[in-house]
Amino acid sequence: MQVMESAVARHDRMVREERDQAERVRTGQADEDIWRPHARRFGLAEEAEHVAVGALASLVDPDKTVIDVGAGGGRLTIPLARRVREVVAVEPSPSMREVLGAEAARAIVTNLRIVPATWAAAEVAPADLVFAANVTYGIQDIEPFLRKMDRSAIRVAALVAFADPPQHQVAPFWRHVYGEERLRLPCRAELVDVLRELGARPRLIDLPPQEPRSFGEPREAVEELRRRLFIGRDAPQMTRLREAISTLTVERNGELWPVDARPNERSVIWWTPGRMGS
Repeated sequence: MQVMESAVARHDRMVREERDQAERVRTGQADEDIWRPHARRFGLAEEAEHVAVGALASLVDPDKTVIDVGAGGGRLTIPLARRVREVVAVEPSPSMREVLGAEAARAIVTNLRIVPATWAAAEVAPADLVFAANVTYGIQDIEPFLRKMDRSAIRVAALVAFADPPQHQVAPFWRHVYGEERLRLPCRAELVDVLRELGARPRLIDLPPQEPRSFGEPREAVEELRRRLFIGRDAPQMTRLREAISTLTVERNGELWPVDARPNERSVIWWTPGRMGS
């Protein structure tokens, strides 16, 4: 008799298989800090992010404390710090921490403390709100990650997650370059299933979808897509990548945009802690 796969097992398998696929085709050298080429982008405020900040701030009173798990460059962390008493930003990436520190200084935010660690290794006191925004896609062992969030949250725990993987705009290029479908990372639906399986009662606050984004100017777009498809600069796959770019992008105002890209829905998934079983 076939045993049904649990939500936790399905989530972890999807992450593992997506990572294995990337490593199988990789011809470019992996950076120890994978965020180094992109970190500067995560310090910029966007209008859609203000809605996410408002949704998170609505879950706690202004005199409360917050832990941001995987704070990145501070897109949510810094504006949220203006709405609460203190934010503890847990961030393992040196390049992200550099951007976060610079953005906090520029914004004159003084109630922000940065913890240079992974969530698993971070030693932090409980906070009223504990949240992780667009962090879980690559978490290969999701249950302990969520259980620590649940234990560390006094009033509310929350995730911000897309309906489709953040790299969904790159998936068509994968087919052209490698002749196979890009495997999908677990996103909003899978997280909701995991939380329910663990005993939480997740609720959703829908946010404005993320509109399709430019790949940048032509030279920048080639470099960006090369990195995202794990292609070495001198690898033969570069020929197929350039062919794919000519087919799958359109130039507008000097930048290359994906053809037929769709907005990516996203939500805040929140729950009251303390209801997960052992």
